[in-house]
Amino acid sequence: MRKICSCRIVAVIAVLALLLPGIAAAADKYKGYEKGDALITAQELKQLIDAKDPKLLVLAVADLAEYRVPGHVPGAVRVWRPDYEIPKDTKYPFEGMMLEQAEFQAFARKFGVNNDTKLVIYDHQYDSTRLWWGFFIFGKTARVLDGGFQAWKAAGYDTDTLAPSDPPAGNFTAKAANPRLTAVMADVAAAEKAANVQLWDTREKTEWTGEELKKGAYRKGRIPWAKFFNWKEFKKPVAAGEKFTEFKPAAEAVAVLQKFGVDKAKDQIFYCQSGVRTTTHIFVMYMLGWDMNKVRNYDGSWIEWSFHEKNPLVVDPAK
Repeated sequence: MRKICSCRIVAVIAVLALLLPGIAAAADKYKGYEKGDALITAQELKQLIDAKDPKLLVLAVADLAEYRVPGHVPGAVRVWRPDYEIPKDTKYPFEGMMLEQAEFQAFARKFGVNNDTKLVIYDHQYDSTRLWWGFFIFGKTARVLDGGFQAWKAAGYDTDTLAPSDPPAGNFTAKAANPRLTAVMADVAAAEKAANVQLWDTREKTEWTGEELKKGAYRKGRIPWAKFFNWKEFKKPVAAGEKFTEFKPAAEAVAVLQKFGVDKAKDQIFYCQSGVRTTTHIFVMYMLGWDMNKVRNYDGSWIEWSFHEKNPLVVDPAK
């Protein structure tokens, strides 16, 4: 009996030895996400800054007032939408489209991005995932500060009000973008009758119903065959007057996807005003380990759709 018990104990120990590394690895995944390292905490960022890591580059996606008045993460370089979007009336008669390969490479190099840069992006609400998506489609890994600037301030860390010196030009080489990562207007139109595609409107409810028209768009309403799926669903609730910046844990994100009936087997297309808020959904799906060839950002979004009079829309304040 003692021998049998001993054998069983040895067997259990052997099994645990095999399982524990996996259990430990799962526990190490930030907030339970398969690719949780796409997020970085304020504490971890502070450690990298204090260590004076020469490869670290922090980009603050903020307008000038946000960057200067409350201050910014020390050393963070400010970028804003016009820096990485195609100017209106150059290629498109409207604004908001992400730069193409050569132009995005030039933008990244101008702001000091190298191929081996440890790139961290933060914002004040939802712009960081838009820029993350830009680097993602052109082959560069970046991390997003979970909680944004608010998390940095809440941690009690120092801020600067003056901009750092311009970084030296970088050597980042942009890869050709995978066309499967971006949806165009024709893809959205085809989604009306495509059984294997789900189309989602990630804007605010007032935009969805047609009660509100944001600056830059041309007509009120929504795409008739889209379903409503607000971008805030993936962010933790905040106090009145504050902004949604911190991501929910993976388990809660999965529950959100299940609640809305997002089918992992189908192609997912997301739109908002100009392909910014959409990237909240896309970033979460990336962290969850979804097949990114099935997760597409309609870059033109409502600005492009509403610009073309031929495109149908629905205005319904009751829904």
